[in-house]
Amino acid sequence: MHERIAQLKHGFIASVQADEGSPLRDSRLIAALAHATVLGGANGLRINSPADIRAVREITDLPVIGLHKQHNGTRDVITPLVEHALELAQAGADIVAVDASREIRGGDLSIIGAVRDLTGLPVMADVSTLDEGLRAWDAGAALVGTTLSGYTPYTRADPEHPDFALVEQLAARGVRVIAEGRLRSPADVVRVLDLGAYAAVVGRALTDPLITSARYAAAVASARSSAAPA
Repeated sequence: MHERIAQLKHGFIASVQADEGSPLRDSRLIAALAHATVLGGANGLRINSPADIRAVREITDLPVIGLHKQHNGTRDVITPLVEHALELAQAGADIVAVDASREIRGGDLSIIGAVRDLTGLPVMADVSTLDEGLRAWDAGAALVGTTLSGYTPYTRADPEHPDFALVEQLAARGVRVIAEGRLRSPADVVRVLDLGAYAAVVGRALTDPLITSARYAAAVASARSSAAPA
């Protein structure tokens, strides 16, 4: 097994990202947030774009899962081209994440082998269903993430909970599965690890104060509305 993969086992990975328009959309701020999660105990990081990876590489040598998000008009596609993967590897990524959904790839998962062979790095395949995960594993992915569950047209997400069933199904079939998506509490992380996840990715609930504060604001507004006199 690749050494960087082994470092992630039974731990949590902090996904530190910020979209355009966010006050955090600055590579220096991404690196600072990543540093805070490392000091807090993260086993690895999931980082978008070569620029952010280079900034993060200056503050840690923990494993970095690199990705390149490209919006296709409907949703973000994870590292659509081999060229993107090469740029991520040159920036310092240890693992490259790619979209392995049928929505984007159809039946052709050759990108997994191409990225692995051309970069020399292991590949994390982001999927949305059990079938996609099994196909990606058979195609040579070193890790399979449940990242896209709820984001493809043929999957529906519980907006409040991770896809625990998909994690359990993939783990039961011997897939090295990374639980990702809607992990919002330490209890969620413990549960997916108990279900057989190799590791868990925690994103916005950990590193995006805008999203987190919006949840608090919504809860307060709802409570006030319920308490208001008729």
